[in-house]
Amino acid sequence: MERRKIYRVMGLFGAFGAFGLLAANTNAFAAGRIIITPHIETSYEYNSNFFRTEKNTASVSTWNISPGVGVIYKTAKTKISVDGTLERNQYYGSSGRTYGNPSNYNYTGGKASVEITSQVTNRLTVGVKDDLRSTRDPEYIDEYSQQTGFAKYTTNSFTPNIYYDFGNKFGIGARYQNSLITWNDSYGPGEEDYSENRGAIDAFYNLNRSTAIYLEYQLWKGSYDGQSSDYWANQVTLNASKQFNYFTLTAGAGYYSRSFDNSGLKTLDGVTWKIVADGRDRSREGEERKSRSFVNAALIHDVNNYGSGNSYYAATRLQLKGGYLFREKLEVSGMALYQNEDYQMNPSNRTDDLYVLSGRIAYEVRDKLVLAVEGGYRDRSSDAAGQSYNDTFIMAKLEYAYSFGRQ
Repeated sequence: MERRKIYRVMGLFGAFGAFGLLAANTNAFAAGRIIITPHIETSYEYNSNFFRTEKNTASVSTWNISPGVGVIYKTAKTKISVDGTLERNQYYGSSGRTYGNPSNYNYTGGKASVEITSQVTNRLTVGVKDDLRSTRDPEYIDEYSQQTGFAKYTTNSFTPNIYYDFGNKFGIGARYQNSLITWNDSYGPGEEDYSENRGAIDAFYNLNRSTAIYLEYQLWKGSYDGQSSDYWANQVTLNASKQFNYFTLTAGAGYYSRSFDNSGLKTLDGVTWKIVADGRDRSREGEERKSRSFVNAALIHDVNNYGSGNSYYAATRLQLKGGYLFREKLEVSGMALYQNEDYQMNPSNRTDDLYVLSGRIAYEVRDKLVLAVEGGYRDRSSDAAGQSYNDTFIMAKLEYAYSFGRQ
C-alpha cells in the first residue's frame, strides 16, 4: 500500500519535473498567456437503489459540493494545463441489510490533473500527463467497469509521450503509461490493488487532408497485490479515420493476446474492433462558445483490463449521445447505452446485459451560472445469482465557472 502511495506522488512530481525541463528548454514563461478558472459545483441526487443490489435495495440521497480551480498557461510552443477539484459527498437514507447506514460512506475525495505539451522543434513534440482521482464511484475503475461496491479507492495515471512528424504525410509517436488502483477501505468483495505498466507505439499516415490511417502496438504488464494472477498482454490494431463536414468517422480492428503467470489459467486471445461516428458544429471550432450541436455513436468490442478475481469479459458496447444548444442558454442532451459482457474464465459461463438511459437539461440562468437537471435509469440483467439490479436516479445541479487572465 505504501509503495503505491509513493508511486502516485512520484507521478505528480514527475509531471511537474517534466514541466520544469520543458520550461528551461523552450523559454516557456516568456511572453505567455495565462487563464485562471475557479469553479464550483453543488448537487443533490436521489438513487432508488444506491448500492446496486438485487435484493434489500436502499434509497439514498446524496449532497455534493465540489470547489476547484483550473489554470492554463500558453506560449507559442508550450501549453500547461493544471486542474484540481475537492469533492465532499454526504449520504442520507435508511440503513440497509447489505451495506448498513449510508452515512458511513460520507467522504472527501477529489481529482487533479496536470498536462504539459511542448513543441521542441518544428517536427518534435513531447508531453506528459498525470491524472489523480479519489472516489467511491465504481465507474472509474475500468473503462468497461461492472463494479457495484462503494469502497473508496484512488487511481493515478502517469503518461509521458513523444511524437515526431516526418512531414505532412507521416508521423510516429510513443508513450509510456503507469496506472495504479489503490483501495482505501473494503466495503465490498473483489478489491485488489492493481498496477499497470504499458508501452505503446503509433504510426500515422495521412492519405489526404481528411483521411488518415494509423497502426498501434501495445504491450503491458498487469499486476495485483491479492490472489489474482498477474498477466502480460499484447495488442495490435489498425485504424482509419475520415472527416466530413459534420462527422468524423473512425473504424478499426485488431488482435489481442493475454497470458497469465498462473499456469492454470488459459491464455485469452481474440479480436477487438470499433466503429465511431462523432459529429459536432465545426463552425465554432477555435471559439470559446460551445458547439451548438453534437452527436456521437460508438460500437466497440474490447476486453476489460482490471479483473480482480481473474474476472475478465469481452465487452460489446453500443452507445449513443447527442445534444443541442438553444439560443446560447438552454442545452438539452441525452445518452443511451447497451453493453454485453461475456465472461471468459467463468465456470458458469456468465453473461451480463447492461442498459443505461439518461437525459440532461441545463440552463444558464446568469453569466457562467448553470442550473441543470439530470435523470436516468440503469438496469443490469445477469446469469449469475445476485448480480442483477436496477436503479432510477434524478439529480439537480448548480455549476459556476469564471475565467480571467490574459486570453
